[in-house]
Amino acid sequence: MNKVILDEERLRFLYLEKGLSMKEIADQLSISIGTVFNRCKQYGIETREHSEVFTFKGKKHTAKVCRIISKTHKGKVLSDDTRKKISDAHFRGGIGHKKKRSDGYIAVYMPEHPKSTKEGYIMEHDLIMECSIGRWLAENEVVHHKNEQRDDNRLQNLELMTASDHMSYHSRKRNQEKRKKA
Repeated sequence: MNKVILDEERLRFLYLEKGLSMKEIADQLSISIGTVFNRCKQYGIETREHSEVFTFKGKKHTAKVCRIISKTHKGKVLSDDTRKKISDAHFRGGIGHKKKRSDGYIAVYMPEHPKSTKEGYIMEHDLIMECSIGRWLAENEVVHHKNEQRDDNRLQNLELMTASDHMSYHSRKRNQEKRKKA
């Protein structure tokens, strides 16, 4: 791998005379932006203001203009109608709307469910099991995924267990895997 040398003369030419951004210099020389920044500090080259361009209401604005626009709108009192319009614009789905959580489980929007979160979601595998057995799950009951794929909520892949049985199952499985590795 060829190491690119970024000497002071070259950096001054590209950054100050040609007016390239640190990103453009880094891309051109196949080095990191951090390296360009560090060399600027090392050689005493004063860095420019961040000048990214943002699109706001269809028009392109610099970061400075965006900060000015933001300040003018902060603290404004909105009517209930305007708040409702903003809320409706951001809301996706409705009753029964599904989302995949970061831990891999599927959550369903059902705010009226007794075990729903404060956001109104309940785990899909819990709902499927409750429909199958015809009652709410008890406090000590959990739904286990047989194939251990958290988003596979087919009824044949789900098993109703007590919380202690579920913990024992996974504890035994971890111990078996440790023995296999040893």
